[in-house]
Amino acid sequence: MATTAAQVTLNSGWSVHTPHLVSSKSEVDSWRANTHLGKLSIPAWRELESMMSVAEHDRGDILFLEQEPLGRVFVVLSGDVRLSLQDVGGRRLTFRIAKRGAVLGAHSALFGSLSEWSADIFYPSRIGFIMRDDFIHFAKRHPEAYSLATTELITALRCGFATLRILAMPCCVRKRLASQLLVWGEQGRKTGDQAQFCLAFTHDQIAEFIGTVRESVTRALGALKQSGLVEMRGSMLIIPSTTALRRFAEYN
Repeated sequence: MATTAAQVTLNSGWSVHTPHLVSSKSEVDSWRANTHLGKLSIPAWRELESMMSVAEHDRGDILFLEQEPLGRVFVVLSGDVRLSLQDVGGRRLTFRIAKRGAVLGAHSALFGSLSEWSADIFYPSRIGFIMRDDFIHFAKRHPEAYSLATTELITALRCGFATLRILAMPCCVRKRLASQLLVWGEQGRKTGDQAQFCLAFTHDQIAEFIGTVRESVTRALGALKQSGLVEMRGSMLIIPSTTALRRFAEYN
């Protein structure tokens, strides 16, 4: 890949490199493969790519904050981006980890609404961005851009509703944790009634998914392991029986 780097400083106070993105066909195809970007026609993607710049981001970098107007649309090219909300007490609630191919901020850019959530870098990432005016003009020429915005919003709402269902459970951290592990298990490798996945989150980070604190997660995970409902092998979490874990999570 050939790039021309430029250094810019954002209003939030942190500086990032924003080289203009010039990619090969194979790289473009890899970003589109099995992601929502694949809904764009090749000519539309080529035009979008031509107006895109890319930045390497470290963990903790902020892309945007909730309740602020967005001047850019972001495309996750690699890495993980956390979407979260902050309650009145300042505690942060994570409801989605956006991965390769996710398009963030498109609906806010198109409709001029404030962002409903914040986005920060969860794992070192390469993020493409398009200026809002450029994206609006692009959408006028390629209406499928509205499909990207709709898909983004629906995905975020679906994840948000799943989080709310967990938080609405009785005040039992073990049941909340069991429900969250089942969600992650559905995205992992399944063999019959067994599921396994790499648990890449710290106990602090897990706590932000289920509305509790690190110490409670540590105790709850220990209790689930002791009861045989989950197993840990290195960083791999195994659910021997999703039926048994779901029965535990749903039993009053």
